[in-house]
Amino acid sequence: SRVVRMFQKSDNLPMIKSFLVAVQSQNNSVVNNAYHDLLIEEEDYKSLRSSVDSFDRFDPIDLAQRLEKHELIFFRQIAAHLFAKNKKWNKSITLSKEDKLWKDAIRTAAQSGKSQVAEDLLHYFVDIGNKECYVATLYACYELLLPDVIEEISWRHNLKDYTMPYFINQKREQAELIKKLQEEVAKVKGGETENEEASAPAPMLIGYTY
Repeated sequence: SRVVRMFQKSDNLPMIKSFLVAVQSQNNSVVNNAYHDLLIEEEDYKSLRSSVDSFDRFDPIDLAQRLEKHELIFFRQIAAHLFAKNKKWNKSITLSKEDKLWKDAIRTAAQSGKSQVAEDLLHYFVDIGNKECYVATLYACYELLLPDVIEEISWRHNLKDYTMPYFINQKREQAELIKKLQEEVAKVKGGETENEEASAPAPMLIGYTY
C-alpha cells in the first residue's frame, strides 16, 4: 500500500504496473483501486473485467458509477455488470437498455429472481416492438413470469404467434404435473387400502360337530 501511494502521488502508476499485477493476489484494496485506475486510463476493459470478477476488495458501486458514463461501451457494460452483481437490478438493466445490450438485460432480469423485474423488461420489449427479445425473455425468465400476465400481454398486443410456443410448453408441463399428482394420489389410496385390509379383524370361524 505504501509503495502504491508513493507512485500515485507522483503520477507514475504505469511504472509499477507489473508490480501491481504481481501483488494483486493479496486482494489489497489500495492495490486493486490503483490497478483499476491504471486499466481505465489505458482503456484495457478486458483486464478490468477480469480483475473485478477475481478480486472483491474495492468499492463496486463507486467503480460502476465512474464507468457508467465512460465513452467506451465496454466500460459501460462493466458498470452494468457490477450493478447486477450487487443486486442493483433496475440500474443494471437501464444501462444495458441504453446501449441496446439486450442479451445482458435479459440475463440480468433472469438473474434477479424477481417477477416484477422480468415483467418490466418484457413490457419494454413489447413497447419498442422487439419481438425476438420478447420471446427470448419468455424463456430466460420462464419461472418468474406469471401465465396470466403473459396471456394478457399476448392478447392486448396481438403476439399470439410469438407466444404460442410458450403456451404449448406450459400446457405440456401442466399435463405432466397432473399426471404425476394422479400417480401419487393412486399410490396413497393403494397404501390406505392395504392398511385397512391389514387392520381388519379376522373373521370368526364357527366349528361344526359331525
